[in-house]
Amino acid sequence: MHIIFRVCAAAALLLWANAGLTAKEIALYHTSDIHGYYFARPDAKGVPYGGFAALESVLQNERRPFLLLDSGDFTSGNREANASDGKYSVDLMNRAGKTPHNAKGAGYAAVTIGNHDSDFGDERLGKTLGAFTGDILSANIEGFSVPGKEVKPFAVYETGGEKIAVIGFSLDGPGMRGMKLRRMTGADWETLLDRVMLEKPNAVVLLAHDSAADSRKPSSLLPVVQGTSARTRIHLFLGGHAHILNNSRQWGENGPLFVESGSMLEGVSRIVLDFDDKTRALRSVRAEYVPLKGENARQDAATAALLDTMEDKTLRQPYAYVPALLPKYPAPADAAPALARRVAQQMYLWTAKKEPVDFAMFQLPGVRRDLLPGPLTGRDMAELLPYTEYVSTFDISGKHLKRAMAESIRRDAKGDYSLFAYSDNVEIKYKYNAKNKKHPVKITSVRINGQKVKNKRIYRAAAIAHIPQGYFEGAPFKTQNGRQKIYEERTSGQLLFDYVNGLEGNTPEEKLLTAPQGVQIKKLN
Repeated sequence: MHIIFRVCAAAALLLWANAGLTAKEIALYHTSDIHGYYFARPDAKGVPYGGFAALESVLQNERRPFLLLDSGDFTSGNREANASDGKYSVDLMNRAGKTPHNAKGAGYAAVTIGNHDSDFGDERLGKTLGAFTGDILSANIEGFSVPGKEVKPFAVYETGGEKIAVIGFSLDGPGMRGMKLRRMTGADWETLLDRVMLEKPNAVVLLAHDSAADSRKPSSLLPVVQGTSARTRIHLFLGGHAHILNNSRQWGENGPLFVESGSMLEGVSRIVLDFDDKTRALRSVRAEYVPLKGENARQDAATAALLDTMEDKTLRQPYAYVPALLPKYPAPADAAPALARRVAQQMYLWTAKKEPVDFAMFQLPGVRRDLLPGPLTGRDMAELLPYTEYVSTFDISGKHLKRAMAESIRRDAKGDYSLFAYSDNVEIKYKYNAKNKKHPVKITSVRINGQKVKNKRIYRAAAIAHIPQGYFEGAPFKTQNGRQKIYEERTSGQLLFDYVNGLEGNTPEEKLLTAPQGVQIKKLN
């Protein structure tokens, strides 16, 4: 996919027609939401793709001057990232793109902070980022200390004779403790852009952990800058957080191009800035997504050798067998996703040993992909639920619970689905009225252990800690009371390992991971 954005269309077209040798191109390589997916992994046909060694091969073939940039959520995620508090992420990002064409010589020029980067807490994150050789950019973060480094609102990079300004914008997460995000007004953005323009950059880039198309949490940035000069002074928006591919949206005729680069290092975006060699004016911005598959999946030997020292090789062993596809999204006739339901049941059984709980729930976005038929390895499970998400318990009234359940049922082209699955003792029935745009879902019945849920009764629920705090998909369940208890003994990923280890059978071939029986969330005609 190639998208071209022309700057000042009429003038650009004249320059384009007489381009000749006057063109000068600078490449920006953009990643986001890496989440510890360092290694190549098999696709549905068993062919390896993705990872840092494949990325390095692509970068080694670049002949234009380039910068490497990341929009956040790079420290927390897969087993190796979590075990090292993100140190392995920093090590790999410091050495990526080791070529004379890299403006830094080696490594990422800059990153911003994503919501999951704070999973380990701000103190541990600060220590980890103290070893990062690039810049940490965030115009809206406060109270975050990185030993030996300054967290800057923006930085200017000179490469190929051009000055490129990069502004950082971060997103908060439930792990933020000492640090916090400052709410920036339109006036704040105008002041910041005035400061940036004093550096006389030839191009301005916004590097944000924020999405132009995230249905779960609408952009906190775009509505604020809508009425400012950002649309004409920023040339490129590099976003993240939503794990989507998006490089076709442009903000007005001469506004910035929005580029989002997916997730988990399945690919990388290559954005080419085309400057006039005489006037140094930016003539166009074009974006291309480069999937790290096929020829682009070739492994750089030095990077592959480093990855081999980082890999937790115990994850290679099979734990069970998956006889049929277990999709991330639910099958027809049941709005409950199968994998999320298995985790919710295991969470219920685990927390019930700690305190009396009525039910448990687990969020669909926590499951990162479909689970294909075949042997189930430790790596498969680690990549299914990669985040450091701790189990917690909280109180919720029956009335609040039913309202939140209704708000969590969505509809797309394939049918209805719930953003949450619940432990096996929960049964939900609902009706969907598409004519009611504001509240299309009506819950007709909720039963827990066979008993109807009562509006005034307080129920004790188990979920990942950020759900009752109201983050992301947890917004409908946000509670105001202080009775949340967080158990930092178990993450959602560890619960999946617990469940699989408890399957019947003596060998991995005998342990079958299947979908739960029965319909948990049923739509009534």
